[in-house]
Amino acid sequence: MRRAATAIAILVSAGLSPSLARAQVALGETPAAGECFRYSVEFDLAGKLIVTQEGAKEEVRLAAKARHTFAERTLSAADGLPVRSVRYYEGAGASAVVASERSDRALPADRRLIVAARGSDGTFCFSPAGPLTRDELDLVTEHFNPQCVAGLLPNKAVNVGDTWAVAPAAAQTACQFDGLLKNALVGKLTAAANGAATFTIEGTAEGIEHGAKVTLTVSAAGTFDTTAKRVTGLTWKQKDDRNQGPVAPASQVDVTVVLKREALAAPPQELADVALAAVPKTDVPPALALLRHTDPKNRYELLYHRDWHVTGQTDQHLILRLLDKGEFVAQSTLVAWKKEAAGKHTPAEEFKKAANASPGWTPTRLLEDTETSAPDGRWLYRIVTEGKMEDLPVVQSFNLLAGPQGDQVAVTFAMKPDKVKAVGNRDRELLNAIAFPTKK
Repeated sequence: MRRAATAIAILVSAGLSPSLARAQVALGETPAAGECFRYSVEFDLAGKLIVTQEGAKEEVRLAAKARHTFAERTLSAADGLPVRSVRYYEGAGASAVVASERSDRALPADRRLIVAARGSDGTFCFSPAGPLTRDELDLVTEHFNPQCVAGLLPNKAVNVGDTWAVAPAAAQTACQFDGLLKNALVGKLTAAANGAATFTIEGTAEGIEHGAKVTLTVSAAGTFDTTAKRVTGLTWKQKDDRNQGPVAPASQVDVTVVLKREALAAPPQELADVALAAVPKTDVPPALALLRHTDPKNRYELLYHRDWHVTGQTDQHLILRLLDKGEFVAQSTLVAWKKEAAGKHTPAEEFKKAANASPGWTPTRLLEDTETSAPDGRWLYRIVTEGKMEDLPVVQSFNLLAGPQGDQVAVTFAMKPDKVKAVGNRDRELLNAIAFPTKK
């Protein structure tokens, strides 16, 4: 009795009640194939882009909001995290304001079924219904990825006040990095009572996204149902400091994500076995890994590899940058060229003259000059030239592609001489992926 009283006195003097000191919480969950949850994810971002113009840095206001509601069914799991999941989005929309220009995005009805495959180089999302656009891909990959939730926990019994290191795979997934450089995220059990527990995630993480280094400072709080052994909610706040990368400017933003999570006894009909018959069991079919682009005036369509990133677009131009393992290797510009009569095209010499007169371009050596026709009526004229662009050595290929109905697209590829090998045949693959409207 005296020993018990002494122990209580020690606990009280340390500022702990006897019930809290003795309480342990089995804080963990084990994802398994077949599990299904419904999620609500609200996203709020405010900050600035840091753009370099003629050597001077300029700050541009940036704000964004998004809301996603979806059911997610786990298809496979490993190492305490889902590896492959399928989602059905009941709603997915986002709006962004850059300076004073607003843009809105929404997921179309025929792309609401999405497969999310988590790997060492990030999360790969695709739709079994067909290729996504870049905007659709961003809409389903840039929200908080709930595949990380179980990995935020210690998966063992802990006392109030205990801390643990967040698993690297969970940190990478939560921070949406293509590659994780540093993980200093720490979890802590802050309270436990009446079948519920609360925990925090604090610290920093560094990683690479689209070839740019990103540093995050995280302050998050979650709720855990100790009876059901499930995380039920999470508020994730982060300060995001991004270096300038090959496809996006530097930025400094504050992000708040509010996630609500509900376990479902059975999957909704959109995720039932019958509905998932079209979902590939393992590897992603090559056609579904591509992205699609439709010219604003329907002059051509393009299916392209995800290594190409859209960095600019107008009614006349589409600018793409090619990344190879995060490194910038080439830029392509597509221009809708003047339409000719069916079966006709711009003469090769006329296009060659226009290409050599490109602003800032000084050609020095011609490497290729070819003209080819195909049985389907497509015609391609191609010149590859060494030269200088603003005194920098560059290799450019100028391509004019014509369809059987006289539709034409001019496609330019520009790269440093030492990147020619890295580009390989990917320029020709992009050309072959252009499709013109068929005759009505």
